[in-house]
Amino acid sequence: MLAKKFRLPIQNWAREKNKKFVVQKGKFFIAKIKANDLNFSRLGLIISAKVSKSAVKRNQLKRTIFNFVRLNKFFGVRGKDILLILLPTAAHLEKTQIEKEILFIFQSLNQ
Repeated sequence: MLAKKFRLPIQNWAREKNKKFVVQKGKFFIAKIKANDLNFSRLGLIISAKVSKSAVKRNQLKRTIFNFVRLNKFFGVRGKDILLILLPTAAHLEKTQIEKEILFIFQSLNQ
């Protein structure tokens, strides 16, 4: 799991009206990205019941994503808030496919 300072407080994030965010949409994720005034990036994750009715499956997906990001140190992205929203098509993915999609999103941020 990510340390608390690297997790995005999702409840307050959407209410901040003074900063614009960029949206990237993929087959399995929607990524909303906006700059923050910090030296590090934060990651938030939304997995709704539409993805999987089972809370166990949703928590497994969440742990998989957070651990992959933690081990790969955000791929050099700094000063950004990233909110990942899983789409229902992501429920049937394997761990390697999820990691490949996340890697693609973070590599596109560095360009």
